[in-house]
Amino acid sequence: MTAERTTLWYFIGALVVGGAERTLVDLANEINGEEYDITIWTIFSTNPLESELSNEVTVRSLTDAGRVSNGAIDGVESPLVYLLAPLKFCLVARREQPDLIQSFLFYDNVIARVAGVFCSATIITGIREVPNEEPVVRHVIDRVTISFSDVIVSNSTAGRDHAIERGAAEENVAVVYNGRNIEQYRTTDSAELRSELDIPTDTTVVGTVGRLVERKGHFDLLDAWPTIVSEIPDAHFVFVGDGADREHLTERVNSLGCADSVHFLGTRQDVPALLGAMDIFVFPSHYEGLPGAVIEAMAAELPIVATPVDGTSDLLENYRTGLFVDVQKPDEIAWATIRLHQHQPLAETLGTAAGQRAASEFTTESMVDGFEQVYRELETRSEETAYVQPLIE
Repeated sequence: MTAERTTLWYFIGALVVGGAERTLVDLANEINGEEYDITIWTIFSTNPLESELSNEVTVRSLTDAGRVSNGAIDGVESPLVYLLAPLKFCLVARREQPDLIQSFLFYDNVIARVAGVFCSATIITGIREVPNEEPVVRHVIDRVTISFSDVIVSNSTAGRDHAIERGAAEENVAVVYNGRNIEQYRTTDSAELRSELDIPTDTTVVGTVGRLVERKGHFDLLDAWPTIVSEIPDAHFVFVGDGADREHLTERVNSLGCADSVHFLGTRQDVPALLGAMDIFVFPSHYEGLPGAVIEAMAAELPIVATPVDGTSDLLENYRTGLFVDVQKPDEIAWATIRLHQHQPLAETLGTAAGQRAASEFTTESMVDGFEQVYRELETRSEETAYVQPLIE
């Protein structure tokens, strides 16, 4: 460690709009700047969330490649970027010798682990989700390199168990839940926003927030929608977010004949206000890490319909803070959504309880405290090793 501050490098592909990226921005902004000299390294130079970072956080990009399309990086001219950029990062790490290198996502984890071979930094990698099906190559790479991580931080208990199953030592795996600024989501004035969206103020608005990709369960949700509007004729559905499946989802809406009641808003910067305009939040994901979108809906005190997949089941409890439905079951999604609409006391009870839990367990402050505790324990471990080593020699 340096005499003044610990040099902490975060490594991520790009600061696009996503759960891991949002967590990183919040963490970098709130961590103690008097103790940590923070740099965020990205492979690509297109970083929409960079504008939200504090001036004290340095961003360094390894290439000029990449552009954002459908909420993700696209337009890489040469696949060599994925080889040359990691090599450059390893060489810079060797030259500058940071104290800590931390990553969050699979590809970034592999690069951080390899970089640890080139320098003396402590390597902290992450598990953000446990996929239902994993490519064999990814499985092998993860298992072979996992021992290169000094510590693995998961955002869910399922991720912790997954890391241990992969071969990580139990004492080297920690769980730090995602957090949000809860007060930011406590908004009630939605009339102006509903007017902007051309949704009458007295109708029921069901919504979700997330990337438009199949594993989020959006197609299941659309299959449930005709049943929902048959019981709630004035209902409107709002998709907040963008992704590769937007065109296919739009086609599904048109084939179902419900285009007038379904709205695709794309990536938005006013998510708290949009949640305030919703009456029910639906999150039928096929698998997750610890979904920040659900924490945000909890903070907004919305009644929530969700699947009890890894991560989401850490956040919600059936009939206490939300209603659970089975994965890929449109009929159950429809039933639970209609039930919340028809039983307002239940909806209000679940929403209030969800808000209370978010405020007590899933705040930005608790997340930052969790990561700082990991860093402090690593510093203590490093000092103890430095003290014991001469005795061994």
